[in-house]
Amino acid sequence: MPRAGAATEERSRAAERGVVSMLSWAVFLVVVLVALVVSVARMASVGPAGAPQVARQPPSVGAIPFISGQPPSVSAKAAYVFDAGSGFTFYAKDADEQLPMASTTKVMTALLAVERGKLDQVVTVGQDAAALVRPDSSFMGLSAGEKLTLEQLLYGLMLPSGNDAAVAIADAIGGSVDGFVKLMNQRAQELGMTHTHYVTPHGLDAPGHYTSARDLAIVSAVAMQNPVLVKIASTLHYSIPKTADHKAYELQTGDDLLAGARSPYPGAIGVKPGFTGDAGYCQSFAAIRHGHLIVGAVLDEPSWQVRIVDMRALLDWGFEQDGIPPAPSPVPWSYPTPDA
Repeated sequence: MPRAGAATEERSRAAERGVVSMLSWAVFLVVVLVALVVSVARMASVGPAGAPQVARQPPSVGAIPFISGQPPSVSAKAAYVFDAGSGFTFYAKDADEQLPMASTTKVMTALLAVERGKLDQVVTVGQDAAALVRPDSSFMGLSAGEKLTLEQLLYGLMLPSGNDAAVAIADAIGGSVDGFVKLMNQRAQELGMTHTHYVTPHGLDAPGHYTSARDLAIVSAVAMQNPVLVKIASTLHYSIPKTADHKAYELQTGDDLLAGARSPYPGAIGVKPGFTGDAGYCQSFAAIRHGHLIVGAVLDEPSWQVRIVDMRALLDWGFEQDGIPPAPSPVPWSYPTPDA
């Protein structure tokens, strides 16, 4: 009888070990399944070739697992912020709504110029470009017949937001404005910018000329991967001396977040502000702090003052998600260190 009792006890223990083993395998399979789902989700967030790894249909604000804190409330009609390195969306407000973009258009103009042109190529200014030197247009101040390099025109495009420079670049790179606009829309498709359509290279109000906050942030992030465009977009002032081919130019940026500007943000490297009556105050913006590149866009802000407040709040929010403390209060015209 004792032997029978021992055998029964041994069978009971074996059964228990079997149950534990089955449970262990079940837990293991659940963990593997979860990891597989996460991997597939991240793979699905990878955009087309050349585009940042940002989800085309991102989760709602705060849905990313490690989002912490209360996101800022902004006055922009649409806004978007993401980490250009990881592709994680940190903020989205009506991010896919199609809206006028004003001079933020010039981010694509500049990107195509450096991708398809040579910085030292000489461009002869046409009458169509010079015609945009007028009171209702932001301009570099070009005159028909002047000859400048593509690099000089890029500074005139990005700093004073020259509509005349945009047309001169379009003529040089695309053969005509219409030809260049086709290239703009082609590049937008390549980048997965499904809520963008270009009609002009400068962004003056025109039917059918629109973007979304997400798309604008995407093209801006691609532009900020180009060292030439980073250098230009982060420049406060640029001088072009007079030569036999052109007059002298003193070009000043309109980007309030750059070091030395009206509301300097640590690590700001651009990108491009804009304004028209239809578009309101817009801007794509980017900053690098502690090795993290945060890129964003706001469309249709009520004023440039509110635009500054919103951009700073969105950058602080984005960096906070990467474990970086908010930037100190701005000191106008100062030069904060990037990692302040």
